[in-house]
Amino acid sequence: MTKAARPRPKSASRPRKAARGQRQGGADGTRQRLIQVALDAFGRQGFEGASTRVIARKANANISAILYHFGGKEGLYLAVAEHIAAFIEGRIAPLRARIEAALAGGGVDADAATRLVELAVERQIALLAEPETEAFARFITREQQEPTAAFALIYDRVMGVMLPMLRRLVAIASHDDPAREAVGIRTFAIAGQFLIFRVGRAAVLRQMGWRDIGPAQVQAITPIIQHSVRAMLQAARLENSR
Repeated sequence: MTKAARPRPKSASRPRKAARGQRQGGADGTRQRLIQVALDAFGRQGFEGASTRVIARKANANISAILYHFGGKEGLYLAVAEHIAAFIEGRIAPLRARIEAALAGGGVDADAATRLVELAVERQIALLAEPETEAFARFITREQQEPTAAFALIYDRVMGVMLPMLRRLVAIASHDDPAREAVGIRTFAIAGQFLIFRVGRAAVLRQMGWRDIGPAQVQAITPIIQHSVRAMLQAARLENSR
């Protein structure tokens, strides 16, 4: 499969929807196994490098099951992206609802906005301890380098929803205009403080002497980054108030 054949927004195959009766029991189990195996394969080897034959074998399925459930390799790739987006959506749904309600109410002051940013940081760091998200990170990191329709799907459902809300909170907390470039940069600088523990995981583990990033490590990381975020926002607020 050549690079040009990677999933693209207008031409990518979409997963096929089987009849309700066919999707029960073993068919559903096969579909989920294929997605789980493909998630690891695509994350480690990329779209071109991953073999559908190997994916099917590791999922204890016939290779024809990929065509049946997803319409082909591109459909399977997009189904993996759908799985990632749905998982993260579920984890951040309470936080998203809380932020949306606060912003809609119009009563968010700088201190309240700062607390909500700290809560968002806490929720994102907590994901580090969930084993499945390590495979998500490999898949998303590849997509960050060479975006396809899969990245557009994840961005539209997760990043494109949370980043604008976080940017508004950062603007309120720093007494700034959310449209300003500096606010956007500050928002990504905040995100980078917890993302480094994901994308730089190997270096973090070696330097810190950790075997893994689990609940104990999350508990250690969270207050330090929250303190850093609070200090950043307070400094920006002071600067903008002069």
